[in-house]
Amino acid sequence: MHNAGTKLFTLSKDTNEYKQMVRTLSGENIKSTMSPDITNDALMDLAKEKLKSADSVILIHDPSDIRKPHSKELEDIGLVRSLEKKIIPGYSTHNIIALPSNSKSVMLLSNKTYSNRAENFLSQESISKLQSGVDFEGQESAEKIYKSGNYFNKKTISKDEISRVSRELKKANPSIKITHVLDREFDDDDYINFIKNLGDACVIRSKKSRCLDEVDDNGKKIRLIKSPFKDSHQVPFQKLSIKKKVIQDGKILVEWKPYGEIYAVKITILDRNGNNAFDESMLLLSNKAVISFDDAYAVYKQYLKRSKIEYVFKFLKEGLGWEEMQVREFKAIENLISLCFYVAAYLYDIGDQNAYDDYAVMLSELGDGKGVISRHFILKGIHVVSNYYKYQLHMEKRKVSETRQKALKDLCFIEL
Repeated sequence: MHNAGTKLFTLSKDTNEYKQMVRTLSGENIKSTMSPDITNDALMDLAKEKLKSADSVILIHDPSDIRKPHSKELEDIGLVRSLEKKIIPGYSTHNIIALPSNSKSVMLLSNKTYSNRAENFLSQESISKLQSGVDFEGQESAEKIYKSGNYFNKKTISKDEISRVSRELKKANPSIKITHVLDREFDDDDYINFIKNLGDACVIRSKKSRCLDEVDDNGKKIRLIKSPFKDSHQVPFQKLSIKKKVIQDGKILVEWKPYGEIYAVKITILDRNGNNAFDESMLLLSNKAVISFDDAYAVYKQYLKRSKIEYVFKFLKEGLGWEEMQVREFKAIENLISLCFYVAAYLYDIGDQNAYDDYAVMLSELGDGKGVISRHFILKGIHVVSNYYKYQLHMEKRKVSETRQKALKDLCFIEL
């Protein structure tokens, strides 16, 4: 536990403890069965049970970088972007949460960690160049990996996760309607067609660069977001807070139209003077039929639910120390991230229960919850238990007598 109170790690206080922990996390300990697949299967089993009679569910897919700016020697450490958009060392993840219909609950469903510096990682850009016959640096090794068929990248992982979760949920509930919500880095016809072929719906934020097949008077392709929309409706509001910006007495301009075999929905936030309150409008794509204002507004509201996964990431990183692991082996790192995700899933789950189990109650009491059972007090309780066992282990190793232990407790003002 982290000394500040709620981090799940830093882990080891000495070399021996570090080695023991790594053996367990990396799978070297034959008694350990820890793996991300087992964790994800357990989360899926819980989700299938809860969603077996649900009419519909929204699945939020989002990557999250595990940033390690000062850790260049970790195994297979890749490259990610910092919050300042700089390239730094780190690992990549694909994460999924589920939002059941007619419920405020958030279910953490799946986490997949990978490195874009792994031996069999082959970027989609390299694949496109190989298929197009374009020469590039590292072509020989890329071609070898490509011909082997044993490669992965962000797209292959994302598609595998999308299809796996869809397939598993339908095993328990064949009639469930699934909507996949994704941000603009997934704006790709391949993803849209892939989800359509699964028999699912999608809502994807479009990139500004997406164009129509038509050209303007200068011969340039017309950007979809700048093209005219036939149907529109305005929704007035008194106060709206977005990205730390507050707009009062404005309107939400909702526009929609067919776009090829799918539909485009354009959202513009207007201030009281009728001007766009932001630099650009929001453009959403969906394979759902968008015929009316209600259809278009429903697509917008479904996309807004994506913010819930941002809160999950904030909790994982700030509450559980997702980026603070101090092990070097990739397998151990992968297991730690997965374990952390599983703990977060449990803590989110108990927040939705009317009757809390004994462990949640006890941990909240240890965390000084005073009758309040929440993620915050459970984490504080876990911290107390962890420190207690660290203390016990230290006393046993040092063979400290009960008399000296009592004296130490008295010194620290701890009542026996």
